[in-house]
Amino acid sequence: MRICHVIANLYAGGAQTFVVLLAIEQKKAGNDVYIVLIDKFNHSQFETFLTTQLTENNIPVFTLERKPGKNFSIFKSFILLGRIIKSISPDIINTHLQFTHLIVALYLKVFKLGMVKAKYIATIHNAPEEWNKQTLLTNKHTPSIYCSQASLQTSVVRNCPKVVIENGIKLPVVNNSANKIIEDYKVNPAHKLVLMVGKLSHQKNYPLAVAIAKHYEGKDISFLICGILEETADQDLISFKTVNNIHYLGIKVPAEIYSLMDRCDCFLNTSHYEGLPITVLEAFFIGTPCVLSPILPHREIGTEMPGCYIPGSFDKEAFIEKIDEALAANASKAEMREFRKPALNKYRIYEVAAKYVTFYSSVLNN
Repeated sequence: MRICHVIANLYAGGAQTFVVLLAIEQKKAGNDVYIVLIDKFNHSQFETFLTTQLTENNIPVFTLERKPGKNFSIFKSFILLGRIIKSISPDIINTHLQFTHLIVALYLKVFKLGMVKAKYIATIHNAPEEWNKQTLLTNKHTPSIYCSQASLQTSVVRNCPKVVIENGIKLPVVNNSANKIIEDYKVNPAHKLVLMVGKLSHQKNYPLAVAIAKHYEGKDISFLICGILEETADQDLISFKTVNNIHYLGIKVPAEIYSLMDRCDCFLNTSHYEGLPITVLEAFFIGTPCVLSPILPHREIGTEMPGCYIPGSFDKEAFIEKIDEALAANASKAEMREFRKPALNKYRIYEVAAKYVTFYSSVLNN
């Protein structure tokens, strides 16, 4: 099967990491796999890390050369997309995230008028994934893969073939890179460490994290935050400086994130919404105690997960109570990995990749 994954970029993020892992597993299973990026390469450390993995697995990566924020350049992107689709002649085009669904649907439904033979499938990565009217209009009947039951339940209802295939990851390999990061950012190594990973955006709800961190000032507990700068970056960075126990580390590649998860005492997520967060799965596999916001996707994966604590509300005090529980946990990370192993088997990427191909085949046959 010839599979083409399309995503806006590989600058940073869980969906980006997932798409790369998925593509590699599908390639290993004997499929021809391609990646198309809408945006120009930015040559960041994170993007380079992911594109290197793709190259090492003989997966070609194309770009449509769009300049982020410059929508007039999208016309050039349509021309490049046509050339790429014609050259690789895929059986399946699988899009990821809202903007990409719109771009590919417009090309296939308007510009090519059904001339492309490939079947188009959208993966929904959030619960809910916010679609504008144009995306909904062009994707009313697009076959869809939802990353969690919560994503299916909360997203807009459409009359289309659909399936829930929960996200998965490759078993993280931990190195000791966290030691140098902690040293470089002058984090007190004697402190208990709480890690957060996620873009600086409204979704991730960092004002709550700042309020929580303020409670722990002077109590030998530090908060480490990793993430790309997005729409709330200016106010978030200012607020981080109002407390002395928050350290913003910028963007870290997956190997560094794994090391930080292994080094830290708690993983914290305060998001307003998620799909099935890759970073939470990574923390689960590494054995890190987790405190997750009380949203449907977190309850779906975390309620029965050992070492996972979900507050009853978004009140600061509810989170502090659960963080205290997590920091008081006695189990080692090795013990926690064993406790979690039975619940984590279905989140292994090779299982997920096989389910994706099965759904592709059902769409092709119908």
